Amino acid sequence: MAKITIIGDMLCSPRMTEIANGDYGALFAKANKLKNCDYLIGNLETPIAGESLKYTYERYRFNTPTAFLDAIKDCGFDMLTLANNHCMDRGEEGLFNTIQTCKEKGFEVIGAYESAEERQKIFIKEIDGIKIAFLNYTYGTNAFAHGTFLENSYMVNLIQPEETKKGSIHLLNEYAQIREDVERIYSGENDEYLAVKPYLEQLERDIMLAREQSDFVIMLLHCGGQYIQEVDPYSIFITEKIRQFGADMVIGNHQHIIQSCDLTDGYLKVFCLGNFMYDHRVVCDGYYFDSPSYNAVLHLDLTKDETGKVEAEKSFSIYTTAFGDNGLPMAMDSADVFRIKNETYIKNQILSCANLFAGKQCYKEVEERYKL
Repeated sequence: MAKITIIGDMLCSPRMTEIANGDYGALFAKANKLKNCDYLIGNLETPIAGESLKYTYERYRFNTPTAFLDAIKDCGFDMLTLANNHCMDRGEEGLFNTIQTCKEKGFEVIGAYESAEERQKIFIKEIDGIKIAFLNYTYGTNAFAHGTFLENSYMVNLIQPEETKKGSIHLLNEYAQIREDVERIYSGENDEYLAVKPYLEQLERDIMLAREQSDFVIMLLHCGGQYIQEVDPYSIFITEKIRQFGADMVIGNHQHIIQSCDLTDGYLKVFCLGNFMYDHRVVCDGYYFDSPSYNAVLHLDLTKDETGKVEAEKSFSIYTTAFGDNGLPMAMDSADVFRIKNETYIKNQILSCANLFAGKQCYKEVEERYKL
């Protein structure tokens, strides 16, 4: 059996870097149970670009000290996905530095590459005799905000042209506008579709190669409208494309909140797990955050039968953000929070998140697991 755990976005604010003072260990000190798997995956949504390129000094343009990676490694993470909208916050130099540093620290990384040759290879991880292909793509690189576009297209896996370019869909638009853009661009052989077509062809090629070389294909996707529980029309469209191209499941991030899952005909679409690590503190009540930011942690148990078919047993945990006396946020299983602080509103928030993520049918399962 291959036991895989996948968590959401890991970000690091200027306040977190200031308070950590070079030691980020407290961020993950309460998340040791994540090590209880064969392979732990997270999305690194900040460059580790080096001090010379300046650490984060703007709220939404990141660069974090290498010590952040040390804390992630100590927590047990094996793979980091790098294709996300913040990967170019320090340009191609910063992205190259991030790739190099992650590798030096012992992480396997996907979604961003040092060369065109490296980009052509499909990442395959064999666990307990099961070959699992992992792919990582992003909708964009925040080029619309910082104005830095990729000069070497191989460096980041994109599902569409970078923002503001012909054929791209801007996911900060209203959903009605996004729906209109999807219908217009993908309606036929128009100029916009011809601009996006090479990206779809690359996506299809990668999934087909992954299908040929592995037993199971997992797409780790960075896409979606932010802070809105309703799944946006483009994410619905592109996850269905990914299914048609041959992936076995798609696990999404970027929206920074838990969104619903869809399981149709055995194909799992997780649109967003939520933020695993970020500073959303407004007030602090002693040790625990009174209005915590919740996120889902996905657990996959993969088994292969005699015919070579892989079955995936799926479960999840609900994690949250707690705060220590020094003000640093800590990722923590919400069941542990509830055991320490046995209050009805925490129980209700956990059940609400479980309902949002996987539906009311999970109430009983969650109640039993969390001993609520």
